[in-house]
Amino acid sequence: MKSLSFLPRIAFGFASLFLGGAFAFGEGPLPKFTFQAIALEGKDLTFAPTGELERSSIIKTEGHIPNPLGKYYLYYSPHKHAGIGLAYSDSIEGPWTEYEGNPLVEATAIPDVRWIKATGQFHLWGHSKNTQTEMWTSTDGLHFEHHSVSINAKTIGTRNATYTRAYEYLLERYGNQYIMLYSGFIEARGIRCVWLAYSRDGNEWTQETTPLIEPIAGEGNDIYGPSLLRWQGRNFIVYQDHTGMRGGNVKYVEFDAQLNPVADQGERHLLIDPVPDSPIDNRFRGGEFYREGDTLYMYASGSEKPRVIVYATASAASVR
Repeated sequence: MKSLSFLPRIAFGFASLFLGGAFAFGEGPLPKFTFQAIALEGKDLTFAPTGELERSSIIKTEGHIPNPLGKYYLYYSPHKHAGIGLAYSDSIEGPWTEYEGNPLVEATAIPDVRWIKATGQFHLWGHSKNTQTEMWTSTDGLHFEHHSVSINAKTIGTRNATYTRAYEYLLERYGNQYIMLYSGFIEARGIRCVWLAYSRDGNEWTQETTPLIEPIAGEGNDIYGPSLLRWQGRNFIVYQDHTGMRGGNVKYVEFDAQLNPVADQGERHLLIDPVPDSPIDNRFRGGEFYREGDTLYMYASGSEKPRVIVYATASAASVR
């Protein structure tokens, strides 16, 4: 088995490419993803007080954790800020074994876990209330200590600042080392947008005060759950729209190397849509990408009742 490659950890440059037509949808440059299976379900877990799962974040333990429980750690959160749980496996496809010490962090939701070279620790982001995202740190991926508040809704004048994903990524205008993508609802305009924050060390964060991406017609005024994906030397931000119950289709838009805002411009492409009468039912929520060998994996939340963690795959055989 080839090792897992965490695609978004990047710093690169290329020419800006935006296809005209802000309201256009169609076949895009990313490969086609196909739903595969449910990876984690609340009914099979001891720590899932609501029976519904909202978010997953996977790390590879090799090189960072001596004698780990498994090659991969999957962090998850049940619905309603119940806390952060952990499952582990020796395969990216599972099966996943629940950690007996759950929850790792109490009264928190929507985990994003990254190894930060600058601090030599795992950083976990989540929110215990929707107005801010907080950070915890750990050396073993199991025991986390609260560190600080990373981003705050009042800084950008939104109702919330949540659903974060952090990446190692250089922006020349800031001289930073890391970026964070997240969601924030502008009450005066009635739209939920994708926003950007940046950091030199992974600890202190600065928030941009204009949205990175705004919803367009047909997206239900809401786009959220953003993630960053590099594919064949190009830059894409993936997000979910609001065509289903607090979720729906997974879409993406291309960016230049410096992630300059597109607002409601830039062609939107459909990455994967829900399949009726299947385990994903009427919606996807968010998604994160991992590569293992010639397979590209997208882990996401799917369905509404119950909400479950699912994965889809695409072929990466043509990309080396």
